[in-house]
Amino acid sequence: MNMFKKFTFIAFSILSINAFSQAVDPLVISQLSPEQIEMVRDAYDGTKSIEEDTAIEGLPLLDESLESKESVEDANKIPGKKYGYDFFLSMPTSLSAVGDLPLPNDYKISLRDQFTVILSGSKDAIFNLNVKLDGTILFPELGSISVAGLTFQEVKDKLTKLIEQSYIGVAIDISLQNLSAKKITIVGAVKTPGTYLVNPFTTITGALAYSGGISEIGSLRDIKLIRNNTEIFSFDLYDLLIRGDRSNDINIEAGDTLLINAANQFVEIAGAVKRPAIYEVLEGETFSNLVDFALGFKKTANKSNISAAFLNLDEAEITKINIKDLDESLANALSVEVFNYVNEKIANVQVLGAVDQPGFYDLSKYRDLKDLIDNLVFIDAYPWLAVLEQFDENKLKSSSILFSLDDPTTYKSIKLLPNSRIYFADLETRSFDVNSMSSSLIRDYSLTLNHKGESLILPVYGRYSVSSFIDYLGLDMSDVSEIATYVSPLESIVINDDYKKMEYIAQKYNTVSFRSPENSLITVSVSGAVEFPGPYTLNDDATIEDLYQLIGDFQSQAYLEGIILTREVIRQRQLKSIQKTKEDLNKALLVSSQKGEIIGDINIIKALSETINPENLGRLAGDFSPKSTASINTVLFDGDKIIIPKNPNAINVLGEVLNPVAFEYSKNTSINSAIDMAGGYQQYADKRRVYVIKANGIVVKSRRNIFAGNTSLNPGDTIVVPRKIITDNPGIDALIPVTQILSNIAFSAAALENLSNNN
Repeated sequence: MNMFKKFTFIAFSILSINAFSQAVDPLVISQLSPEQIEMVRDAYDGTKSIEEDTAIEGLPLLDESLESKESVEDANKIPGKKYGYDFFLSMPTSLSAVGDLPLPNDYKISLRDQFTVILSGSKDAIFNLNVKLDGTILFPELGSISVAGLTFQEVKDKLTKLIEQSYIGVAIDISLQNLSAKKITIVGAVKTPGTYLVNPFTTITGALAYSGGISEIGSLRDIKLIRNNTEIFSFDLYDLLIRGDRSNDINIEAGDTLLINAANQFVEIAGAVKRPAIYEVLEGETFSNLVDFALGFKKTANKSNISAAFLNLDEAEITKINIKDLDESLANALSVEVFNYVNEKIANVQVLGAVDQPGFYDLSKYRDLKDLIDNLVFIDAYPWLAVLEQFDENKLKSSSILFSLDDPTTYKSIKLLPNSRIYFADLETRSFDVNSMSSSLIRDYSLTLNHKGESLILPVYGRYSVSSFIDYLGLDMSDVSEIATYVSPLESIVINDDYKKMEYIAQKYNTVSFRSPENSLITVSVSGAVEFPGPYTLNDDATIEDLYQLIGDFQSQAYLEGIILTREVIRQRQLKSIQKTKEDLNKALLVSSQKGEIIGDINIIKALSETINPENLGRLAGDFSPKSTASINTVLFDGDKIIIPKNPNAINVLGEVLNPVAFEYSKNTSINSAIDMAGGYQQYADKRRVYVIKANGIVVKSRRNIFAGNTSLNPGDTIVVPRKIITDNPGIDALIPVTQILSNIAFSAAALENLSNNN
């Protein structure tokens, strides 16, 4: 097998939905060299079918308010469920009073603790003694006594001895009241690192709950307790979760630090075990340990038929082998499947989500997807979109298929391949634990409902009625006009109709805007190369073409091919996306910095985001020139801004070139020659992802990311050469798609600013 085929196989295997490749762990993949990682990514890129004129994530092809941004956390999940990370969700984190609870004698005294000393006999007195900031208590007649850092028993012994030396014939009773909270620090791979005040009897697990628990890249099995800048203890949470052993879940002390490093290896075990999941494994652990984590075999398990997938680092391949000895090491293992006592030729399909009996189903019993669905019992399943993920082992090709339980025509006659996975979301969350390919499809097929100033985004596939979503969401339709506006941008369709009668087949980027009662007015602004700039008041169903009838003639320098339309709801969504992305990057950078890792590339992307002018966000891409389909069909929103730029007569080159520059437009200039005029590529330029932001905002990305030498350019176009991000940190690697979105938004804003400056 030549090198290209090897890495193509890895890339497809990573995308595979079968039990062996589903749990490919980025921590394991990170053991490849940067060059190998890039080859894997390039092999994966070659599997995509990308249209010539398409959107790059983070840039608007059409109304970005139509897109549902998947979260960083969702995008980076390893398929399947990682064991133990939800342990902290139900743990209390309130700083409740301790009261008069009996104290263990080994409790260590902290600042601001309060002692109560009662004397009786020859002297009757009660003393309330607070531990001061210098670690002492002031006892009348005895002076200052140092107690901080001593145990409760040591302090009792010390006080008793001093009192007996000063008073004869007294009985002594010593207790602690109003115990002070402890200040601790929690850092590393937790959801919210920081400094916390916790109860004095808080254990390691209780303390971690204050930080929201361990993130899914963090280790549950190597929780380090640092005291006085020295690691004194390493806690394995599996001791508690799996074995019920609390002995190592010790109390923490004031000033302690809990450090959670990234986990080194995860292995998924599926099939005939009692608790299939993805488990963290330590160096030296075996398949036997993994089976113990999964609570052992089911009665139906065929212990002689256990298959495992390994990453072969020498050959850069994923290999599957049959495990005969459970004492074998798990080193480089990715996943394990324990088969039942069934005919080995019979393949299974895994059903996940809102069904009565999730798990594996024998494919030999079902003709196709419809036959299987007809035999399932659903529990509050979301009906308007579900996902089938398959991997054709003969063609080495992954596929994601959307269908709708509400529309049986969408899943009729679909053949199921061995080891397919089917995901049914529940009504409440509408979330899918799917791969990135499926997530992208779900995002594309999201229906946006604009209702009383709020945008509601729902995944939708197949035939649907608008009224069904009104009932599902419980929308208040008072003070809403019966006439609503349906927009299908990709088909240039705009329909004004009674929302009760609206029934459609889902397309990409559909929107339905419920309007206020008839005769409502909106205000839009017009600026730039136009005879009468300024605000305009129109009916709420007015289109851009209607606006053009009011604004008078365009100036002679007007560049109608680059008319800019910005919308506030889109701008706000982009701002939220930027903020969330920066927060995710900050968390990842914090974890990496604590480990001393080099993260310069990510810092560069983060710094790029700081250059984004919020006023240059919110653009809807499209040809809005007079009489164009988009200007005729696009309904204006209150607060929309129209900018008519002057002819820029220039081409811009941004990104990883030696001299980012704007130069005079020539119709004979190609993309490759423009990059040469900007000094050529820098060292870390991502040549495979070069794209052009046209003057109308539409993004052009050539198939397989290779531009022909004669690709045409127009005035106002911007060529973008993105940066190639390569790290050795799996936690950072998982954020690479996020950094690409952030940089794309930044370049889009820069392109818009360049064009706007010509008004």
